[in-house]
Amino acid sequence: MAKDDTICAISTPPGEAGIGIVRISGQESYPILKRIFRPKSKTEVLLSHRFYLGKIVDPKTEKEVDEVLAVYMKAPKTYTREDVVEIHSHGGYFVQQKILSLVLEQGARLAEPGEFTKRAFLNGRIDLLQAESVLAIIESESESELECALAQLDGKVSRRIGRIKENIKTALALVEAQIDFPDEDVNVNLEEIFHSLRKAHRDVLYLLESYSSGRIIREGYLVLLVGRTNVGKSSLLNEMVLKEKAIVTPYPGTTRDLIEEVIKINGMKFKIVDTAGFRDPKDPVEKEGIERVKRKIPEADLILWVIDGSSGIVDEDLKIYEEIKGFDLLAVINKIDLDQKVDMDFFSKNGTPFVKTSALTGLGIEDLKEAMYRRLIRKSPKRGRIVITSARHRDVLSRTRDCLERANSGLEKGIPDELIAFELREALNSVCEITGEVYSDEILAEIFSRFCIGK
Repeated sequence: MAKDDTICAISTPPGEAGIGIVRISGQESYPILKRIFRPKSKTEVLLSHRFYLGKIVDPKTEKEVDEVLAVYMKAPKTYTREDVVEIHSHGGYFVQQKILSLVLEQGARLAEPGEFTKRAFLNGRIDLLQAESVLAIIESESESELECALAQLDGKVSRRIGRIKENIKTALALVEAQIDFPDEDVNVNLEEIFHSLRKAHRDVLYLLESYSSGRIIREGYLVLLVGRTNVGKSSLLNEMVLKEKAIVTPYPGTTRDLIEEVIKINGMKFKIVDTAGFRDPKDPVEKEGIERVKRKIPEADLILWVIDGSSGIVDEDLKIYEEIKGFDLLAVINKIDLDQKVDMDFFSKNGTPFVKTSALTGLGIEDLKEAMYRRLIRKSPKRGRIVITSARHRDVLSRTRDCLERANSGLEKGIPDELIAFELREALNSVCEITGEVYSDEILAEIFSRFCIGK
């Protein structure tokens, strides 16, 4: 990837649409536009940040390709801080490809995935955390995801990271003063160092603790459908997602593996997981399926304990209840379209909330969704709270926390200042990885490879 190249790409999704956008970035953007664009106003100079109506033509033949709106944006007030051109054409596939071909013929090259945003980062317009938030905005599937991504793009997390860096720098400067001037009367207050470390450590812990909320925002609440065989777990999943995701048969043990589907309830994401029915396994495959369920139970935000209302609570149900009763639990009494045999006193005695449903008729499915929402809304992160959603950020902050704790412990024990300074430099370098002040080509390649071409 050559940074001085002029790059181009179609920035709108493929297929037919009202508008298609071809984006160009680099020092040759304006000359390329001038060679293929004929403005209707016959102006000699295209002013920056103004749209012009005109036609795209093949400069070799002057054959018209399409009537378009074109805008030239002069650096540095652009997305990439380079000269940028956008050509807004009709949204047909062939039209966009033809315009892109003309741009390529005039000396631009096809952009790599995420290269426009990568240039915005490398040219200092945004930091690396904000660049990642651009992808998060594109991939957002819920209001909370979008709100979190916009907060990161706005720099709220970056500013908190900046505060951590300043406190580490303050502590490091004080420690290095003691190292550099050991024989001079340098008045360094040890409490000042501790104070700066405590403030940095507190902010790091705040962001680390926010990751659990960030995971929920990004992935959704994890909800497990648990119960014995043939109580209707797969049918409930299909009814909740309104499609046949899971195979349903009258034969026990049909579901062997975990089957996942994401649904949205009142703007919140829920990852519903259908699981293998609990019973004595008949073969190694079914046994492994049941073991996977047991390993997944502690990770769940909510467990839906599905009971066959037409047969009542039997011994197998009670064994399952003993496995899951210590977790956040909602009982689902299914098959209420049949004669009921469930002893309802069980739920009041054990303080277990319940919902009645019929996966066959759809009765009670909306009540079930509403009950799930009410139980999990209390775990939802508060609106406006700063959260991190990336495992990369969590891992970097974990390293930063460990360095700060070793530095603090070393100060308390009176170990040499050089070792304290080493830990503080490591902490500073770690936290700088989040915003991209310290980065490797491997990290950039991994991040921007997930972007689409044209962004």
